[in-house]
Amino acid sequence: MKRWLETVRAVAVKDGGLPIAWLALTIVVLFPVWHQRLLPMLDTPNHLALVRAWHSFNDPSYKISDYYSLRIRPVPYLLFYATLHFMMFVTSVEVANKIFLSVYLILFPLSVLSLAKALKRSPWLALGAFALAFNQNWIYGFSSYLMGTCFMFFSWALLIRYLAEGGRLRVALLCVSTLLAYLGHVMPWFCIGLGGIAILILDWRRWRRGLVAAAAMLPSLLLAIAMYLQERQDRTYMKQGDGFAASWRDFPTLVIEFPRRIMELFPGVFDYAVLGIITACVIAVYFTRVRGGASTDAHSERQLKWLLILLALTYLTLPYQITKPLYWWFISPRVPSMMAPLILLWPRGPIEGWRRLLLIPMVAACLALPIKLGILYRDFSNRNLAVMRLLAEVPRGANTLVVVRGMMRGPNPEEKSGDPATSGPVYWHFSSWPMALNGGYDPYLFDQGIPVRPKVMLKAPTWSTADTFDIRQAPEFDYYLVRLPMDSMQREPSLKLVDELGEWSLFHRMYPLTDEP
Repeated sequence: MKRWLETVRAVAVKDGGLPIAWLALTIVVLFPVWHQRLLPMLDTPNHLALVRAWHSFNDPSYKISDYYSLRIRPVPYLLFYATLHFMMFVTSVEVANKIFLSVYLILFPLSVLSLAKALKRSPWLALGAFALAFNQNWIYGFSSYLMGTCFMFFSWALLIRYLAEGGRLRVALLCVSTLLAYLGHVMPWFCIGLGGIAILILDWRRWRRGLVAAAAMLPSLLLAIAMYLQERQDRTYMKQGDGFAASWRDFPTLVIEFPRRIMELFPGVFDYAVLGIITACVIAVYFTRVRGGASTDAHSERQLKWLLILLALTYLTLPYQITKPLYWWFISPRVPSMMAPLILLWPRGPIEGWRRLLLIPMVAACLALPIKLGILYRDFSNRNLAVMRLLAEVPRGANTLVVVRGMMRGPNPEEKSGDPATSGPVYWHFSSWPMALNGGYDPYLFDQGIPVRPKVMLKAPTWSTADTFDIRQAPEFDYYLVRLPMDSMQREPSLKLVDELGEWSLFHRMYPLTDEP
């Protein structure tokens, strides 16, 4: 027992107490995920509805197979859907999602730490990744993309370490990591390849190891090519017409928007203050580095520099969104959150003695941010639990249309705050909560080819016209869950008010509607 305690103490105080700080931040960073039921993440309800469709497809009580066909393919996003699908055999879809997010929040700093060690940077710098894990992609609910970025950093670290030191295990892990990145999201996987090419060129003298490493990454490339050809033939992703259409941000706008793309999480300046503190600490550490001491690894300097240059060029050249031949929104804005951890690792050399005190504000900021998020998310959940409680009164398999009046907010509403808890329009995909919890049909479900595709489509208005909604625009639904219902619904003889909580009212359609609006 004494020896065990001595071992624990030795580990805890290793590198000046870094493991203690790491453990504390790991615990606190999970606070906003588990402190309440609902998370204000834009796309999350829609993705959870797709998970429900896969998991409960063969359960007739959910009636998923009445409206959808099952289609499982090894394409991006499968990592998220498959993970939650298998977890749902032992837990609910909401808990499975929170476990997935928790794993991401644990892995993201570890992936940055692995890259820091590969680039011969101080592991203390990786503490800032606990705050950077909550980047702008978090509020939009890009969960599979977020997990993909973890494997991007792991892949780069494995590639750098293998080229420098060899090791068969690293080759195997590199193969697995690149495959998982691809199954997470195509952008992190693409950036692995882009950065990997630069790393291989910089290490051209180790060409034998370079060939082995390239072979380890080849399976993900072959899989991507095969799936691209199949999806193009089946017109799943590529279904928005022929040709190419996209929109770009101009250079000044991209530069101005760069900080908010990293950490604009909720209204106010708190998140920007956190980013500013981290930036100031990195600058302070950089300018207090020891000059003329132990020589730094010039090769690692070049690797980090070229990874940053390539990501910067990617940010400047990718479109903001693509509308043909597929619809893909928010493309280039995802890149700054990849660049931020690399900028975090810019200071070279060890961080020892009094210089570690310079990182105290960064650690404090990394503790404060998740606590602030947890408070905001708890308030959001309390205000919107009416939705979940009313949906609990809906029979399993019933078709429920959610009408969120007042969700569109002026021009470019996709980047406007829909709630004090988030900078994103969080209510846009509340329409998918009925299917995520009870099954049935969702007229606004993402049709991206997996894990299901619609085979029957019920009449429904476009989701952006909620303020002018009339139930005769959606006559085949069993229930209507409406925020701030209009007077016409209260007077509609075919509807029965089941219950109302706060701003939300649940109506049941009593008999078929025949009159057109």
